[in-house]
Amino acid sequence: MITIFLITIVLILLYLAYPFWLSAYSRSEPGNEKGINEITSVSVILLSYNGKEYLKEKIDFLVEELSCFQNYELIIVDDNSTDGSWEILDTIQETPEIKILSKPEHKGIPHSMNMGVNNAKYENIVFCDQRQKLAHNILLRVVDSLKYQNVGAVSGCISHLDNSKNYSFIRKHENFIKAIESRAGSLIGVYGPLYAIKKSCYSVIPEYIILDDLYLSLRILKTKQIELREDCQIIDENSSILYDYKRARRYLSGFLQIMKEKTIISDLNNQQKVMLMWHKYLRLLIPFFLFLCYISSGIMMLYGIEYMILFSILTILGVLSFLPIRYRIHFRLKNLIRLNILYFIALSDIMINDILFHRPAAANHFMNMPGAGNVN
Repeated sequence: MITIFLITIVLILLYLAYPFWLSAYSRSEPGNEKGINEITSVSVILLSYNGKEYLKEKIDFLVEELSCFQNYELIIVDDNSTDGSWEILDTIQETPEIKILSKPEHKGIPHSMNMGVNNAKYENIVFCDQRQKLAHNILLRVVDSLKYQNVGAVSGCISHLDNSKNYSFIRKHENFIKAIESRAGSLIGVYGPLYAIKKSCYSVIPEYIILDDLYLSLRILKTKQIELREDCQIIDENSSILYDYKRARRYLSGFLQIMKEKTIISDLNNQQKVMLMWHKYLRLLIPFFLFLCYISSGIMMLYGIEYMILFSILTILGVLSFLPIRYRIHFRLKNLIRLNILYFIALSDIMINDILFHRPAAANHFMNMPGAGNVN
C-alpha cells in the first residue's frame, strides 16, 4: 500500500508542478506589432441542437452584441433538432444579418462547424454554443487579439462560478493553468462554448472527431498562437449537473482518439508536446492510482483501526460527492472527487470494451453530447 500511496503522491505533485514549469517560458507579445487595424467584420456561428429553451435568448443576445461591428452576420447551424427549435428559427428567417442552415439529418458538431465556416463571409469567426450565458461585450473582446498576425485563435473563459454562484475548484484551477499557458504562447485547447478563430487558420474537422475544440486547437498551434481572454466570461450550469458518466467517457474516448491522430502530435513542437502530455494526459493516471489507494486501505483495515478510519472517510466522501444537488450538500472538493471516480469507471470501461474486446465506441454515440468545452 505504501508504494501505491507514494506513486499517487508523486503523480499528483508532478501534475501540480506543471504551472511552475510553464512559468519558465515567455512569448513574443502581439502588442509589439504596429499599424494593426481594429476588427470591424465578424461571422458568428451558433451551433444549435435541441436547445429550444436557450435559443431565443441566445440569438437576441448575439444580435445585440454584433450590432457593435461595422459588418457582421449570425449563422445558425441547426443539426436537425427534434425539440421544436425550428419554431423559433422560422420567425427570424427573413432577418438580413441572420443566415439559417438547417440540416436534413443529424450529423454532429464537426459537420455543423465545417458547414458554418464554408458559409461564413468574413475572416474573423466566432463559434458559440447555445446553452451558456455570456458576459456583455464579449464578442468585441474575444475577437480583439485576432488583429495580430501571430494569433490564430482566442478562447473565452468559463467562470469558476456557475449560474447559481456555486464555486468550482476544478474550473478555478483549470483557468489558472490556461492563463499561464496563454502567457507562454501555446494555450492547449480552447474552451468550446465560445472562441474566435481566423478563417484562414481553420482546418476541416473529420466528422468522427469527438473533441472538436481540442483537435482544432492542436491544428492551429502548428503555425499560430492561441490566447485566453479571462475577461470574456462564460457562465455555465452547476458542475454537479454537467459531470456525469457519459460526459466523462466522452472526454476519455476523445483524448485517446486524439492520440491516434499521429499527424496532429507530430506537427507540434517539443514544448507543445510536453504541454499536451503533461496537462491533458498525465492527470488521467491519477484516478486509477487513487482507486488503488482506496482498495488498499480497505484491505489494510483488517490490520489496524487507522486504516479502517481512512477507508470509512474515503467511502463517505465518495458517497457524498454523488448525492443529487437537491440535498444541498456542498464542499470544495465534491466535484473533484466525483470527477475522479467517473474517470476511473470510464477508463476501466474503455480498457475492457475498446482495448481488450476491440469494441470501440462509435463516434456517433457521442453526437448528441453538447460541445460544452473541456472538462480539463
